[in-house]
Amino acid sequence: MLKLEKSRFFILITILYAIMVFYLSVSAGVGDLKHLLKMGLGYPLKNALLANDLSSVVDFLLASLHTVQDASIDPGHVGIYFGLGILLYLVFLSSKNPALVRYSAICAVFIGTAYGILNEIFQTFLPYRTASVADAVSNLIGLVLAQICVIFFVLTLKAIIDKKKRTEGPAD
Repeated sequence: MLKLEKSRFFILITILYAIMVFYLSVSAGVGDLKHLLKMGLGYPLKNALLANDLSSVVDFLLASLHTVQDASIDPGHVGIYFGLGILLYLVFLSSKNPALVRYSAICAVFIGTAYGILNEIFQTFLPYRTASVADAVSNLIGLVLAQICVIFFVLTLKAIIDKKKRTEGPAD
């Protein structure tokens, strides 16, 4: 019973997140969001790093950003679909279907990619938006990175739990 409640919670959160992604994909005011990220977060972060003598970190981050932009990868798409990938993984992991649980990461990438492609197709019908293959690839990269991080987190957590069990020894 608890698993069903958890599953419904993750489904609801994922649907709400998907609605937000759809809203952003059809909205004409996405430039405002990019401005907020650049001016509201980017410059203050850069200034804080420089104030703490971390100019090498700033240089690395800027070089990484330029490399990503030169490859036509949109960091915004990667980040948004990273979040969607995490939520989709949790939806499939909390499913009652053992196949969905076993292949949660693959299902999350597949469904997330299908959703991203449908969003790009929908944008072709909007006069103020354009669809692009680069955006779809950025979406896919975000989904795959999310699954890599989730799998790495799960494996690390399992190793920590196993190590703790070994150090505590068998219970008498």
